[in-house]
Amino acid sequence: MESTGSTGMPSEQGAPEPPAAPPPAAPPPTATPPTASGTPGWVSTITSQQTLAGAGGLVYADVPSRIFAYIVDAIIMAVSFGVLWVIFGALFIGSALAGFDVMTFVWFVILLVLYAAFSALYFIYTWTKLRGSPGMRVLGLEVLNAADGAALTQPQAIRRWLFLFGPFVLGQVATFVLGGLGTLLSLVLFGYVLYLLYTTANSPTRQGFHDVQSSTVVIKASR
Repeated sequence: MESTGSTGMPSEQGAPEPPAAPPPAAPPPTATPPTASGTPGWVSTITSQQTLAGAGGLVYADVPSRIFAYIVDAIIMAVSFGVLWVIFGALFIGSALAGFDVMTFVWFVILLVLYAAFSALYFIYTWTKLRGSPGMRVLGLEVLNAADGAALTQPQAIRRWLFLFGPFVLGQVATFVLGGLGTLLSLVLFGYVLYLLYTTANSPTRQGFHDVQSSTVVIKASR
């Protein structure tokens, strides 16, 4: 005889239990609220707190620090090159006042070559031997090989100097030779400066066009 419940229907003791209800879905992650400091977005673009992996507290150098470093270097070079500038600059100016001729162009080329050579020696030597120019060292910056963090090789430093300063040396010569087209060329060179700043600011590793071409990276010790 089958046992019956209070309803008189056979009991279903062997029937499977209904499946359990699925757990409630996790709420979607909420966006991180903006900081209360009101810092503009462009500031986070040109600065960096991103730490290099395995670099012991080193971060990619921010754009303002690199600009100030070049200003310091420019002052040092102007003072160091002052004697030669006075001698050959006076010869160039004197020749120009007497009337532009072949010697005017010769003195200009000599002055420009000397300055370009001095600039190249200044940066290439300090980048390879000191891991940064004096201006960079004052700001706590170093320029390294992007692949392994080693000091730059001489060919690497030469390539970086050419992409960073080479266009301006050629621009000075072209401005003197082309005369009236100098203003247009100055705008082109100014655009190149903006391009270097733009590529540096928008790179996650703060590598500008010149850094990419020479496989270098500029870092700053975290404070």
